[in-house]
Amino acid sequence: MLPPINIGNDTQLFVDNYLIELVNFVTKTMHQPTKHPDNPLITKDKPWEILPYFRNNTSVHFDKDEGLYKLWYEDMGWDYKKFIELQNSASNRDVGQSAGIDAYEKTCFNKLLYAESNDGIEWTKPELNYEKYKDTKTNICLGSKIHGKVHSCSVIHDPIETNIEKKYKAIYWNSKGGLEDTDISSAYSPDGKTWTVSDKPIKIGQLYERQLGDVIILSVNETTGEYYLDTRARAMQEPPLNPKHPKIRGWGPAHYPGNKFRISKRRIFSSLSTNWTEWPILQESFVPDDILDNIDDEYYGLSRFQIGNLWLGILQIFQRTHNTVDLHLVSSRDGFSWNRVDMTKPFLPTGNLADWDSFMADFGTRPVIHDNEIRFYYSGANVHHDWWMFGEMEGLDVPEAKYGFDGKSTALGLATLRKNGFVSIDSTVREGVLQTFALTTTGNKLNINAISQNNGYLLVEITDHKDDVIDGYSKSECIPFKGDSISHNINWENKSSIPDSGSKGIKIRFYSRNCKLFSFDFS
Repeated sequence: MLPPINIGNDTQLFVDNYLIELVNFVTKTMHQPTKHPDNPLITKDKPWEILPYFRNNTSVHFDKDEGLYKLWYEDMGWDYKKFIELQNSASNRDVGQSAGIDAYEKTCFNKLLYAESNDGIEWTKPELNYEKYKDTKTNICLGSKIHGKVHSCSVIHDPIETNIEKKYKAIYWNSKGGLEDTDISSAYSPDGKTWTVSDKPIKIGQLYERQLGDVIILSVNETTGEYYLDTRARAMQEPPLNPKHPKIRGWGPAHYPGNKFRISKRRIFSSLSTNWTEWPILQESFVPDDILDNIDDEYYGLSRFQIGNLWLGILQIFQRTHNTVDLHLVSSRDGFSWNRVDMTKPFLPTGNLADWDSFMADFGTRPVIHDNEIRFYYSGANVHHDWWMFGEMEGLDVPEAKYGFDGKSTALGLATLRKNGFVSIDSTVREGVLQTFALTTTGNKLNINAISQNNGYLLVEITDHKDDVIDGYSKSECIPFKGDSISHNINWENKSSIPDSGSKGIKIRFYSRNCKLFSFDFS
């Protein structure tokens, strides 16, 4: 007999089958967030914004102390005309994509910009003292000739930090020139507006920048105070080319399905640290599956967050052939082994052809819980991943290869989800049942997050670890749940609290008809 699972008072979701012992006549549904009607919420509108790049380098947090939503986003500062001239030179065309990347580095000066909002819908770009445009203060907060370029910056609000000066933390690519002199740097701030840059680059095991891709996402475990870094690793990403195999111009080398020694696809590497500026060696944590994923799917980036004792993640999947990116929901019980929640559809898909987010959706932050909803501030683009950058050089027959990138093609949007409404256990016309494994808890109240429709209901029965119904907690004695509630307390005819789970635990049986059960907890 398995030992009971201690769930404490944490909210329990059904994104995986970890707690489920048996089911009958129920199915599982992953729910997609609803995109806000006012999207996009923020775009280029200042003269110093040359090319705002809202992608996985965008961070949003709600500061409870100040009552403000705070946003950090990147402006590439790109001289696009000069870029085209450099990458289209005769010598560069012979080199191919590497020349395009070199031209990109030489014609960009990436900076970090700041915006804020009272409601998370309408945003302002405050005047800061860091850098001026002509004689006007700007919302640029990091990136200068002194501090260098700031690319792929990940900002977190650290609720555990006791030093007020380090309330906000940032990790980013820092360059004084091109790729050859790039480091991974860190900075800290009391408010997210005024930053102090650390003196030394960040060390990751024995590796520095050149082993990291330019998607770096920082997160913090708010319970333990440990930090996670999720990234792509260059040195581990591309195996040596076989000179006898075809040379294809484009983004990255060929893939060899089923050959674990020649994995060229983008994939996720992770590290865990108690000190956010010193990291152990990166571990390969999430690799595209050659059977379950499409043959050209690549894992572009991962942003993680916690619900109770469960890690959830928003995984960016790059469809290399179509040159698009969309967002998928993943889960983990240990923070390093991940699984897709639904292989049939994205969690947050790209928009329709004419929409502002038609070709790319990115997510590089954590969601914000606002009242009874979860807010996902995501980045969208109506240009493809790299066709706008290298399309002209490669002679691609796509409109963006001809007109490039006007700085309005990426923006920030919002999508909302019912609180803890990621996945539901659904019943229909037949009564369905779900039984958990034996659970232990310190709580004495059972609360559910559920919706019933069409005369539907939900009933709860509690058994001991041997499946014997506990007196007073039978299905027939339960007061039925009907309606829609984020947190409904389950009662029985003569019982308003659950029995003591003891050392061997209790099992919960959920009976329902025409009902969606999203989560439960003990309080």
